[in-house]
Amino acid sequence: MGKMRLGFDLGSSSMKIAIVRQGGPVRLEEVRLPENLMDGSGTIALPHVFTQFLRQTKKELSLPRAPAALVLPPSQVICRLVTMPRMTTGQLEMNLPYEFSDFIQGVADQYHCDYALCQPSRQEEEENGVPMMAAAAAKSTLAGYHRMFSQAGVRLKTVLPQEMALIQLTRAAEKEFCFVDLGHQATRITVVWRDRVQATRQIALGGRSLDMVVADELGVDAFLAGTYKMENYHEIQSSPAVAELCERIAVEILKVVNFYQFTYRSSELSTICLVGGGAALPALRQAIADVVGLELLAPEDLLPAAGQGAAAGIFAAGAALGGQT
Repeated sequence: MGKMRLGFDLGSSSMKIAIVRQGGPVRLEEVRLPENLMDGSGTIALPHVFTQFLRQTKKELSLPRAPAALVLPPSQVICRLVTMPRMTTGQLEMNLPYEFSDFIQGVADQYHCDYALCQPSRQEEEENGVPMMAAAAAKSTLAGYHRMFSQAGVRLKTVLPQEMALIQLTRAAEKEFCFVDLGHQATRITVVWRDRVQATRQIALGGRSLDMVVADELGVDAFLAGTYKMENYHEIQSSPAVAELCERIAVEILKVVNFYQFTYRSSELSTICLVGGGAALPALRQAIADVVGLELLAPEDLLPAAGQGAAAGIFAAGAALGGQT
């Protein structure tokens, strides 16, 4: 029997869980979070409620006693590609926090920094630089998660950014991947190549933006509009207002792809992988396919046994797979 590992990804309304047995398929579960548990920034507003909820979920899903990895949302962690001069490990740990001085609030001692070395390019080797994916998160945030998971009986071994979850998922493929995370509040674009992130951008348009358009069109509240949108109630996905917003999102994605291909002239990027809650919306998928002009890669191609849950569970799966050797 191979070793087991768990991956957790907390969204604004649901928690995705990946259960991986070494050498076996990925099992994905998605459970709706209690109402008002999360605040608008993706932070757990009611820690004691989350602990009880996680303990109950662990029991209901018969989750194994296995080391777990948690994916942090972009609002709680900074992750970027940096190149440092060659130095000892001690020197690196001392200097790395300064790479985040323009991004963090408060003093550097309040943040935990970590890194993963990247395979250097020829130019980086010639310049004697050491490329790495570096991340910084508030120590209080990390301590809070460790405390909540521990009290729920889950051994949280790793906490990592979304970017590193994607790298762990695709590293072995040796090709470029453009992930478009169609979230509730915003759309986040991440281009990953081998062991590094090549480009990221966030668009302030997401599932909620579409919900508001549907709400105006049908004269209902935003919550009900979300249901009508996914069910294509009264063919609402074909309405001019919805089509216009889908095209706006697609145009913003095209801008990022064009900039990336212009910056990296040797790029062979040919596909886009849509993940997140909005990935299942046919109108949006079609708009992206028409405007961007790249093949849409199904998340199930990366997680063959996961089925339709692959789009929502991609980050949890990447986190869990990172512990497999």
